[in-house]
Amino acid sequence: MATYEQVWDDLDLLDQLEELDGEIDAEGVVGRRCCRIVTDRMNPFTAMSDYEFMDRFRVRKTSMYDLIEEIRDHLPAPNDSRGCPVPPHLQTLIAIRCMATGDHQMTLGDCHDVSQTTVRQCLKVVSRAIASLSRHYIQPPSGNDLQRTIQDFHAIHGMPGVIGAIDCTHIAILRPSVENSEVFQCRKGFFSLNVQAVCGPDLRFHNVVARWPGSVHDNRIFYNSRLCADIEENLNPRYHLLGDAGYALKRYLLTPVSVPTNEHERAYNNSHTHTRNTVERAFGVLKRRFGYLGKKVRTNLDTTKAIIVAAMVLHNIAV
Repeated sequence: MATYEQVWDDLDLLDQLEELDGEIDAEGVVGRRCCRIVTDRMNPFTAMSDYEFMDRFRVRKTSMYDLIEEIRDHLPAPNDSRGCPVPPHLQTLIAIRCMATGDHQMTLGDCHDVSQTTVRQCLKVVSRAIASLSRHYIQPPSGNDLQRTIQDFHAIHGMPGVIGAIDCTHIAILRPSVENSEVFQCRKGFFSLNVQAVCGPDLRFHNVVARWPGSVHDNRIFYNSRLCADIEENLNPRYHLLGDAGYALKRYLLTPVSVPTNEHERAYNNSHTHTRNTVERAFGVLKRRFGYLGKKVRTNLDTTKAIIVAAMVLHNIAV
């Protein structure tokens, strides 16, 4: 019967043989073999049920398949710490799992048999690839979709002509390594990006601006956005957005009455509050669906902006 020491010596020998980058031929000569490719320790597409897959990656398997095909050509072939290429589907799963759970990168690396550096690189390249799809997945409604949006908003609490609800939310970040980093400190005392979004009645995002420091006021972000210019030039006078009291009242942007004095103004405020609440709920669902945004994001500024937009693209796909 083999002793513990003998078994341990045998395992060491096997490890040494596996580390040899080659094969031994009939004459005992070590020849070079093909480089190993990182594979899934467990294939979630087959090992997980649909519910388990959505619980971990926030989208359905079919949507994940389609997404991987869309961004495959935009993903370089990063190598792990041993120089092994990571296939596109595994890069995508790692990045989305990181955004969905908000787990430490080292923990995710252990789950997928890659290093923490590889997880960070996957998060960077995949988030940018998904963010590049924003023009396709994050866009205002038009045609029949626009009419359906107006009807659905009206069904909430009787507010007519609403095409979207607008608001901003703060995404906490580390103090950025840029000049004048103090401008990223918001009024609540932490460093953040102030992210503006417009959403529809189904909590789908129609527009996003994710580049302004946390100290910038919501109203300034809106009036310096392309959205504002487009609305001022092209929006039908019968249609409008809903915003909170932080925005200035405009023909195309309705805000609540600050001090209602009669029943009509109180009824308007009540309808306005219930209808505009959709954007607050959308932010809440986004941060719960992608826990990475609910914590302090620790990537550099450019990657953080890409992650925010990518999360909104994935949110719309999930919706």
